[in-house]
Amino acid sequence: MFLSSWLLMFLIGTPLIGWLRQKRWKKDVVSDAEAWQVREDTPETHLKKQGTPSMGGIGIISVACGVLFSTIVAWSIALSAALAFSRWMILWQDNALLLLLPITVAAHAFLGFGDDWSKASGRGGLRARAKLFGQITLEIAFLWGLWFLNQQLTKQGADLRFIFSFPQSWLSAVCFWALLLVVLVGTCNAVNLTDGIDGLAAGLAVQFGISIFLLILGETMLFGYAANIFWAALAGSCLGFLSYNKYPAKVFMGDTGSLALGAAVGAGAIMCHAVFLLPFIAFIYFVEAGSVTLQVLYFKYTKKKYGEGRRIFRRAPLHHHFELGGWSEWRVVGTFWAINLVTSLIGLILWNKGILPRFP
Repeated sequence: MFLSSWLLMFLIGTPLIGWLRQKRWKKDVVSDAEAWQVREDTPETHLKKQGTPSMGGIGIISVACGVLFSTIVAWSIALSAALAFSRWMILWQDNALLLLLPITVAAHAFLGFGDDWSKASGRGGLRARAKLFGQITLEIAFLWGLWFLNQQLTKQGADLRFIFSFPQSWLSAVCFWALLLVVLVGTCNAVNLTDGIDGLAAGLAVQFGISIFLLILGETMLFGYAANIFWAALAGSCLGFLSYNKYPAKVFMGDTGSLALGAAVGAGAIMCHAVFLLPFIAFIYFVEAGSVTLQVLYFKYTKKKYGEGRRIFRRAPLHHHFELGGWSEWRVVGTFWAINLVTSLIGLILWNKGILPRFP
């Protein structure tokens, strides 16, 4: 699935970029520079990227979901014939389990596309509150799906090693589900914030997918296998996308890709019982989000105390801080990839030694 997604994304990349360049959602727009504009909060050096099409996440998510769906259809047909439909309930549950993550990711891609389309058509994008409400709604739907499928497997007498043990008391349950929701919202926005420099977010997603594959080896986690299968396709798709997104980028993933990848990171970690591993294998995502949080909080604090806002970083997210310090984009991306690779290796070692607890 990894190789299939990589090759397919590589092949459709050029036609996709051509199609995006032809789109003119704004009225009276005659050039790429007018149709596709860079974010207002980026360094001035990014102005040369004006005209680079966004929404490349359409390709990433479509390829990954397409490869997975094709595999499921072929597998279902073969298995149905072999079982003569005598065990259709098991087949339905297996497919539902495999589809839970890609459906969640695709739904976030639609939300991101709405934001990208609104910006490209001159409407300014979705409001922050509307965007957050949409994310929370989709993530609650994912958690409900996780609970529902877990309940079905429990009724069928599945081995406890394969499923989740959800808390029974109402207080513990509220804290448990609230924590998972925070993880999902946090990762979704962390990846979105990281996607501000050529190749960074997509390259980290490839690392994350490989890490998910490695941590599943030797584990007996049914939900984890489901997440692993989709992440194999998603990592391959991101690697193919990097051929066009590396510096100088020919296309950006936009919120269509970043919100979807963010949801995949958080939901994938939850399905693999790897929430405590998440800060290691998604280290840079969290650092980028943390830099924005620190910058905003410090600015508000100093403005209230001194009458003027002060900053910790030259600009947030953190990759812009180093850019304004004179680093090239490739140096920033390469350094961040290397750091995340080291933290991922550390996390996987701790995971294999049983030091990091499995949660949830």
